[in-house]
Amino acid sequence: MAKNLGDLSKSIFKVGLFGFGGGLGMLALLRAECVKRKKFITDDDLATAVAMGQMLPGPFVPNYCEYIGYHLFGIRGALAAGAALILPSFILMIVLSWFYLTYNTLPGITLVFKGIGAVITSIILWASYEMGRVLIKNVKGVVIFFFALALFLLRFDPILTVIISGILGIAFEHTRFTRRAILAVPIFIFDIRKAFELFGVFAKIGTVIFGGGYAAIPFIQNEVCTTRNWLTVKEFVDAVALGQMTPGPVAITATFVGFKVMGIPGALIATLGIFLPSFLMLLVMVRIYRRISSNIYVRSFFNGIKAAVVAILLSTGVFFAILNWQQPAYAVFGTVALFLLLFLKFEPIFLILAGAIFSLIAR
Repeated sequence: MAKNLGDLSKSIFKVGLFGFGGGLGMLALLRAECVKRKKFITDDDLATAVAMGQMLPGPFVPNYCEYIGYHLFGIRGALAAGAALILPSFILMIVLSWFYLTYNTLPGITLVFKGIGAVITSIILWASYEMGRVLIKNVKGVVIFFFALALFLLRFDPILTVIISGILGIAFEHTRFTRRAILAVPIFIFDIRKAFELFGVFAKIGTVIFGGGYAAIPFIQNEVCTTRNWLTVKEFVDAVALGQMTPGPVAITATFVGFKVMGIPGALIATLGIFLPSFLMLLVMVRIYRRISSNIYVRSFFNGIKAAVVAILLSTGVFFAILNWQQPAYAVFGTVALFLLLFLKFEPIFLILAGAIFSLIAR
């Protein structure tokens, strides 16, 4: 367990700083740092954080981290964890936004991320293996895992898959369903009005969008390109690309929009707007969960979800391998990284740095 809030904040900050690869890449790093390396929480705690985060609107990973912070240190822990995760990508996005909007280009920056992508793939596959060993303890868990994995690989809605997996967990443990029947279940002073408008746009999106940061992209485009003409379509596409290249959640694209509209104050407003709603909802959900967590049906529901979490990681690792290991050099590099993680317990952060260097060498 974390000795103090500073220890947890440093670890979450590290995840935010090196968390390339989107939500699942960050989840794998979060586990490596907070479960394996620092032992702040257990895999069961992390699986509960994922279950909570998946059920809330907005970007997933901030929800996970805020749950962990709340679990360990209450509201101040949730605030600190959320801020520590978002701060690195927020700062980097402001720098890249200024560079892009000033020079209209980002020469050579994508090259570095090819090697990082290969390593992130290895980290996700490693995390799925390690979590599977801990969380899947019986035949019931294996069945739910393969059921969820099949749905994820078929691109079925991830939120529905997680919920169905939880229901299957209840069915396995508290009904007399036959195994065959179960397997058949498939500001600011100079422009207050614009500041409120900017906050309102992103708070609205953060409140109603389920499915993580990627699900918010078309809604952000409609608001900032079509309805308000804050960005051109090209600028928006480039902003999304920057959000994918920076560490942290993809929803950090909101920072680019805010920076374009109102500079650094606007970046702060937009970022707060998109992340605040799910944070407030999380506080309510955790209080409810703590009151009912001892219920046998609630426990069974979350047991089913744990297998689905492993399936999420593995299916993402498969897709990432297809995407990031196409070139032989990167496939070999990624395979070596996976070997180092599995058998030599190598530090994932060092492998990410090695991936960036490898990109420059193998260009």
